[in-house]
Amino acid sequence: MNEQVTVVILAGGQSKRMQVKNKATVLLNGRPLIAHVIKRMKPQAKDIVINTHQNQNDFEQFNLPLVDDGLSSQEGPLLGMLTSLQKINTEWIQFVPCDTPNLPDHLISNLMKEAKAQKTLLAVAETKDGFQSTCLLCHSSNLKNLQDFFNQGGRKIENWVRQLPFSVVRFHDESQFININTPQELERTCR
Repeated sequence: MNEQVTVVILAGGQSKRMQVKNKATVLLNGRPLIAHVIKRMKPQAKDIVINTHQNQNDFEQFNLPLVDDGLSSQEGPLLGMLTSLQKINTEWIQFVPCDTPNLPDHLISNLMKEAKAQKTLLAVAETKDGFQSTCLLCHSSNLKNLQDFFNQGGRKIENWVRQLPFSVVRFHDESQFININTPQELERTCR
C-alpha cells in the first residue's frame, strides 16, 4: 500500500451512452460499478476519494471523501483532475475511472516505478488499444501546468499529458482496462 498516493475515482461524467443518470451506480454482478473500482484500489493506497459533478448524494453509501468539480458546467474528466489536484494534499494522485471494474492489482506500483525510473511527474497506462489516459499517476506539482492548459481551453487528458515529460507503462491484459459505457458493454461484462 502506497501512503504517498491518493486514489481519485473520476465519477462526474454525464453517463449519456449508458442512458442513466449515474453509471457509477449501475450494478455489475450485484454491486455498483464504482464498488468494483474501490475494491481494486483499496489495497493499493491508503486514501481513496471520489470526484463528483453535482451528484454527491449518489456516493454517500461508500463512506469516502468527495471532491466536487469546481465549475457547474460539465467539462469532462480533466476538470475532475484539476479540481482534485487543487484540493488534495498528497504528493501523488492516481486517477482512475469509475467504470473500469477490473483494474490491475499493481497499477500504482507499476506506474510509480516507471515514473521514478524515468524521473517524470506523470505516468500513464497503455494497452494495445492505446493510452488509458484516465488511468494516470500525477504528481501534485503538475497543478499549475494543468490549470494553464485548462484555462486555455484544453479538455483532452492525452493532449495535456503529451505536452509534458511522461512515462508509459504497457499492460498486456486489455481486460483490466475494459471501460463500461453502454448497456451492451455491461451485459457482455456480466457474462
